[in-house]
Amino acid sequence: MSTETIHLSTTPIGITLDFEALADTLTSSSTKPEISWRPVFVRISPSEFANLRALCKEHHLTLIDTIDRQLDDLAVVRRPSKRNSADLNYLTGGIPAPGERTSYGNWVYLPWESKIVHLLNRDDYFDVITNRNQDKITREEQKELRTKRIGVIGLSVGGEAAVTVAQEHLCGAIVLADFDQLDLSNLNRLNAGFDELGQPKAKIIARRIAKINPYLDVTILEEGVTTANLEEFLDGLDLIIEECDGLQIKRDVRLLASKRGVNIVYAADERGFLSVEPYQYYPDLLPFHGRVEHPQPSRADFPTPVAFMKALSLWMGGWENLSDRTQSSIERVGDTLCGYPQLASEARYAAGQIGHVVRRLLLGERTPPFIGNLDLADLVPSTSVSR
Repeated sequence: MSTETIHLSTTPIGITLDFEALADTLTSSSTKPEISWRPVFVRISPSEFANLRALCKEHHLTLIDTIDRQLDDLAVVRRPSKRNSADLNYLTGGIPAPGERTSYGNWVYLPWESKIVHLLNRDDYFDVITNRNQDKITREEQKELRTKRIGVIGLSVGGEAAVTVAQEHLCGAIVLADFDQLDLSNLNRLNAGFDELGQPKAKIIARRIAKINPYLDVTILEEGVTTANLEEFLDGLDLIIEECDGLQIKRDVRLLASKRGVNIVYAADERGFLSVEPYQYYPDLLPFHGRVEHPQPSRADFPTPVAFMKALSLWMGGWENLSDRTQSSIERVGDTLCGYPQLASEARYAAGQIGHVVRRLLLGERTPPFIGNLDLADLVPSTSVSR
């Protein structure tokens, strides 16, 4: 029987340590795993595995090795016709035998979870994890998307969108920007846990992405996007997902994106609202389709929370475009409610809309400007029930 050899990538993205450097990191008093968010790659020789296991025991780290299972997945991806065959030995060229694979691939240290996990190399991991995207995303398209860099401003709906983009592997680099920290009231819609309360949202999303794809190049801006760093934030971006509440920053980022020809996608978790602003293809498109023409006041300049919410509604088509339930809720904010009404299902629906449009724009589709509602309540109507 003929054999096939896998050509393995050996260059991970991010911080890479050898065994001695890892040991130094774990014993350093300056190391604070609880505030970390970036995966750390560890390369070891076969003779160092026993030492790694002892080091994990000493520092109460969980060591997880599922490399044989991952190699089985890789084998099926390389030759799907072998899926039901017990003989997958055609991959053995270049891969050590079971029990001798400790130095193969990469060990990934997740400091905030006290785990070290054995993974496939970067390219093999990419091939396996994107295989079942085909041909909704072809292999060649997936490679092209891997060269893209996306920026995300605001990590409530934007956080769900960022994870969706990462999970579909729509980019090779992503910048996450948000100054906010997780509150208990956020857990009605954000995919986070009570053990993360008080953590910056940017770190929480970066950690979620790291556990899906540690090879993705992630940058975080815990101060969010401001007038001081806006120019730098846009440098090198192919597309922006804008989901912040700062009215003037929303406008400023569009003015600069229009000038630079960078596309923007924005979706609100309210009646399926979606804005597609393809400045790359439509340089004369006015920021936010011309609906917000003037400089915007800061949140502190509004006399009441309701006044700010009504101003923010302009970015979702205006007050009359909000659902009756949302209007009713907003009228109570600052009185009997603490904040703007949002739901998990609507946040994830918005993330799905964003992912769909982002994929098409990054693959070069000349998508026209769009602003409107893809409201499931309209698309799937019902008859009200009296109570």
